[in-house]
Amino acid sequence: MGKEGVPPLYRQEHQALSRIRQFTGRLFNKIDELEGFVFYVGLKKTHPPDIHDPNRLYRGILREAIKRIDQFCTEDCNPVANFVLILDDHDQRQALLTAASQAMYDPSLAERRRHLIEPPFHLDSHRYQTLQAADWIAGLIGRLGAMRGDPEAYSENEVFRYYFEQRLKMVQRRSGIRTGRLPPARLK
Repeated sequence: MGKEGVPPLYRQEHQALSRIRQFTGRLFNKIDELEGFVFYVGLKKTHPPDIHDPNRLYRGILREAIKRIDQFCTEDCNPVANFVLILDDHDQRQALLTAASQAMYDPSLAERRRHLIEPPFHLDSHRYQTLQAADWIAGLIGRLGAMRGDPEAYSENEVFRYYFEQRLKMVQRRSGIRTGRLPPARLK
């Protein structure tokens, strides 16, 4: 036991959490100050591991993200805005670019995504602080999503819900994590 009967490991964890809370608060405040927002879209993994295809899921989520951002640019911006999308480097880069291009240009789609200026850029997050911040937010959202999807299995994430969930809600737009299963045709 350390000072005042508090185990040293607990004190270290508490100090680390305090720094994380301060950093996250400053990050969300800066986003808000710049009139920016956090955007995320996700899907709870429901397939058993032997048939789960993470790359197919990623492509489906990317298309949904492009759709929501495009709708935001059309419906929530005055005047209507355009956007670019920057992704962390991914081993399925070509498939992701193809999925984004199809969302932009495929004439069979009833609503093409006209506000995405060009297919996504891929960058190495370790070189860009903004991508590192986005990685941190994505990790936080992943923990919150896991907690929402299965509170008993991910009870260790309750601390993230307690400290960050309401603050995240204040800076997010058109975001969410679906907990149901999408039909196979929607993920292709």
